[in-house]
Amino acid sequence: MLKWVEIDLKVLAGNVRAIKKALNPGVRYMSVVKADAYGHGAAAVAKTALANGADCLGVLTADEGAALRGTCPGAEIHLLAPSLPEEAGLIAKNRLVPTADSLNFIKALDRAAKEPHPYHLDIDLGLGRWGVKPEGATLILKKALGFKKAVPYGLSAHLAYRPAQNMTEAEEKLSSFRALAAGLRALAPGLKAHAASSAILADFPHWQLDMVRIGNLMYGIYPTDVYKKKKQGPPLPGLGRPWQFYARIISVRNVKKGESLGYDAEFTAPRAMRLATIPAGYSDGLTMEPAENRIRITAGFNYWGLIGGKKAYFTGKTGIAHAMLDVTRIPEASPGTPVALHVRRTAANANIPRIYKK
Repeated sequence: MLKWVEIDLKVLAGNVRAIKKALNPGVRYMSVVKADAYGHGAAAVAKTALANGADCLGVLTADEGAALRGTCPGAEIHLLAPSLPEEAGLIAKNRLVPTADSLNFIKALDRAAKEPHPYHLDIDLGLGRWGVKPEGATLILKKALGFKKAVPYGLSAHLAYRPAQNMTEAEEKLSSFRALAAGLRALAPGLKAHAASSAILADFPHWQLDMVRIGNLMYGIYPTDVYKKKKQGPPLPGLGRPWQFYARIISVRNVKKGESLGYDAEFTAPRAMRLATIPAGYSDGLTMEPAENRIRITAGFNYWGLIGGKKAYFTGKTGIAHAMLDVTRIPEASPGTPVALHVRRTAANANIPRIYKK
């Protein structure tokens, strides 16, 4: 196998347990598995999360939820983005918990449901993507309560939070959201309020409310570095990254100083070098940015792979299905040697084989 993705489910399971441990008693844990679980594979991640403490699953759309229903027949599956009225039938059939920000959708859900069906009413706290304005929430909920089968379950919100930059504003918005939820519970008792993403949980652990929606932290990624600025350890220590992309070296050759390489001879060797080629490129999710430009030639590069923990820097532009790495100082690099590569997980080609370690 020349290239593959390894996903360590033991690491993922440990992350889920660590997050669950950090929650206050009674706070529900939604494991966010949208976008194929951020490239990790929704089915495998969902099963692992539920087995290790997650209470429910979160995806973005009805299509994602319907696809996941076969894998997790008994799980609560929540939709994080508003659905269209024409999706109400699919949602009811697959017992998905949708997000609503209009009476038109709630009415369609009421018609499609054969029994009481829960939904979230989303509040726009300034992110601007969707949601009901806070000042209009009471009126729309009063009207929505006129339906018999569409039943409000939760009150959701997403913050436009920039770690360390608008913390005071975030506190104020979370406080106003809690007050709004308290007022709306007079109309719909038991309404669950939730606004905590990974970043909110990390920087504002006191704002867990009734449920948290966790994606990045579950995948071992801290979306905030506020704790570093405070010279503290991470708020949830011990999280690991379960995802790694590998490609094997297929060729190694020596080049002379001044030798031009690549398409259009876009790279000129600044010194005698030993270069390795891997069969992975931007079609696999690697960066398209050149390691060098045409005007200035230096010995420094911005991107690299890892060979036995040693950095192998990219040389020249990444091709559609190949890249060259500088292995001058890595004598053990040879054809067949695996290279660990930095690839945005959701951008990684879906056709790359996924290998799950249990």
